[in-house]
Amino acid sequence: MNEIWANRLIAGTQTWDKCVKTGRADAVKTILQEKVASGKITAEDFERIIGEDGANNG
Repeated sequence: MNEIWANRLIAGTQTWDKCVKTGRADAVKTILQEKVASGKITAEDFERIIGEDGANNG
């Protein structure tokens, strides 16, 4: 389910504030950070999605 949330956030069909309300934010954030590290999304995408700096993904 966390991977689904991450994909929906990337696609823009869901919002970070709704993710936070589900209690999945930490797990989803980790998935998004992994996607930045692997080059699947950019740091800018990460920042756009959750409003934090994607360059600091560790």
